[in-house]
Amino acid sequence: MPKNTNEKNIITENLKYIGLNLEDIPEFLLDYKNVDFKPVKADNNNEFKVYKYIPIKDIQILITPTNRLNTAFEKYSKAEPINQYLDRKNEDNIIKYATLLKMFEKVNIKEIDKIEKEQKQFRKKIPFKVKYDDNYLWEIYYSEYTGKYFMMVTIEDKDYSCFFYLLKKQLELYSKNKDELIFVPINYIDYTAKYLKKSEISDIEKYIWLFTKQWPQIYEVFNKDNNITIHIVGKTGVYDQIQTIYKNELTTKEDASKFYQLLKALFILQTELPNHYHFDTQIGENGELIFEYNSKVINFEHLSKFIKEEYKKYASELEEIFTKKEKEEINLEKLKLEEQEKNLEYLFKEKQLATYLECRGTIFGRLKYFFKAKNGKFVRSKVKDNIKKETKKSNQIEKSISNSIVEEKEYYTIEDLIKICIEIDRIEAKIKNIELDTKALIDKIKSISNKIKNANLYLQKIEEHKKSIFEFWKFANKDEAIGLNAGEEIEEKKVQKQLKRTFNYTEDFEDIGIEVDKIQRDTLTQKQCDAIFLATTNVLEDINNINENKSLTDNILQKIKEEAKQKLILFNSEEYDIFGNVKEDKTKISMLANKKHREVEKNKIKLLDITKDLTLQDYEENIKQINKQLQDAIKKLTAITDIDIYSTGIEKLNTNHIGVFHINPINAIEEAKEDEKINLYKISIKEGMNLAYCSNIIYYDNNNNTLPVGMNINDKVIFDMSKYNLNIKKQKVFRINQDIDEINTKSKIVCVYEYVVGVAQ
Repeated sequence: MPKNTNEKNIITENLKYIGLNLEDIPEFLLDYKNVDFKPVKADNNNEFKVYKYIPIKDIQILITPTNRLNTAFEKYSKAEPINQYLDRKNEDNIIKYATLLKMFEKVNIKEIDKIEKEQKQFRKKIPFKVKYDDNYLWEIYYSEYTGKYFMMVTIEDKDYSCFFYLLKKQLELYSKNKDELIFVPINYIDYTAKYLKKSEISDIEKYIWLFTKQWPQIYEVFNKDNNITIHIVGKTGVYDQIQTIYKNELTTKEDASKFYQLLKALFILQTELPNHYHFDTQIGENGELIFEYNSKVINFEHLSKFIKEEYKKYASELEEIFTKKEKEEINLEKLKLEEQEKNLEYLFKEKQLATYLECRGTIFGRLKYFFKAKNGKFVRSKVKDNIKKETKKSNQIEKSISNSIVEEKEYYTIEDLIKICIEIDRIEAKIKNIELDTKALIDKIKSISNKIKNANLYLQKIEEHKKSIFEFWKFANKDEAIGLNAGEEIEEKKVQKQLKRTFNYTEDFEDIGIEVDKIQRDTLTQKQCDAIFLATTNVLEDINNINENKSLTDNILQKIKEEAKQKLILFNSEEYDIFGNVKEDKTKISMLANKKHREVEKNKIKLLDITKDLTLQDYEENIKQINKQLQDAIKKLTAITDIDIYSTGIEKLNTNHIGVFHINPINAIEEAKEDEKINLYKISIKEGMNLAYCSNIIYYDNNNNTLPVGMNINDKVIFDMSKYNLNIKKQKVFRINQDIDEINTKSKIVCVYEYVVGVAQ
């Protein structure tokens, strides 16, 4: 029971807001009908698989002294209808009544109003993601035995907003003799299997994971007419690091079957034939997940045609690779014969040299070699004409086996496509082995040829010294190595490429940020840091105009003076700031990256030295000085790794400007979220190119040396495009889904322009 008057007043006001009179409790709250719910003891089943529109007046309220983490069995075993908690006349229920009053003390009107607003929206449209914020607070169950819905209010959780909303609406609707629908998840209920079996839904989760590398959420949703729709919601990558949400709605059994068969077919092709097929995911016009192969959309209606076209393509390819295999085999056989001939020739030369070496060991032997020995000529045998014939015959036998796989049919199955692809892989593996054998034989023939060449050179040298017995005798006395292998070509050493550091935003951004912040603190002056900071503001437009020798207008100065006036930091020309950059005393502490510091953020107006009496000429001179400092800073700094940078815009990218870019493309797209169509510009920066990072030192002065090291403000960089040649390498178009509110999502087109950076100008 309430202990004091204040508690009584709060409870009274809250009961009034809900519309409950404890002295005159409506009959529907007292009239409890047994729901006969039979949960499995060990099953917690916290996943929400089914969402429904159910009449508010049909929901009975049970209260249980448990929490949401308890199993449904535990909750229900201790649950009692609300009428037991409203009965203060029965002494057995006094504690329950007091507990209910304590609950009414915690009515949160803002949260109830929020639920009311949400449910009004949900009555118009199902949320794009199906599940919504705080949906887990709805402890609504369904009894299959009695066909009744009921809510279990868990006392231990302390958040009773859903309970109070439901009670308030029931009291309101009963008094008006009306009813309304509420969109809620139904706890402890499995898929109906009306459109897809449970095993098929499990398969869909597995299939989608293969293509998106993320598990989808699959819901059965019953609309206001109690018609079922399957909603498949998840995230997928569409370009670089950009991921977006998708939702596929399957409104009929036929739709569900087609979607399942499409996924299954693509899954089989990609897993069975990974060397041939990889399907990309994109977003369709309605925000759904679609699949592409070679930039062409694959859907169920075109699946049969796709399989047929692929089969025909590979059937034609099979014919081509047999021709290639035949040529490679003939070439290999010729090389084998050539190797045999070279070996025989080398043995012949080796025998001649062995005779010379044997004879030069004695006086008689030398005389005998000089007068009788003649270097014979090696006679090559003709390459046999039947090589080609034999190879063709062998190839024809194998080809006839493969041709038995190729069939002319009106319709082709995935099995047919897999068979022909496996056969192609088998033949290509043979071709690869033949190519390796060919390369090895060519190297071997080169080696033997070099040995023969060296032998010929030595034999020629012997013949040259046989002009006179005296000269030959002198030559034979020399202890000269024959060096048959001396002329072998030494294989060129492969230049080992230095391993370059690769950049991954998720894994490396924090480390890169710390590294570049340290470099920039050591490298840049205070004015150079200030110039980079100003380049991250709208002052960059004036800097680019100065670089293009354009005059600034008085309108620009007036705008910045108006901005200064609004921020209350416009000074008279005769005034000056006695504090300078020392803004605060040591007691003023700020947080950055969960670390304390005593530094003050830079201020654009102060750095530009904007005063009431500032002239356009003075302002232009200030911009020129800032530009000089910026140029000097950029020259000092370089990219410490290969990195891609991104920006967005409506107009064509001006490659003659200094630009502000993001390292993370998602952040670049967020800046253009209001645009109907987004142009995304990607520039691939190589390590060593001039690039300024917007690290912490750019945004703070660090006079107290307490500033944390890193890139904790944002992921921006400054790149002077005018110093390099930029060329468009590739263009790509894709869709993303962006949230408008809790219910609605808008599909937008993103046009990507990829630039490669050439040599510096």
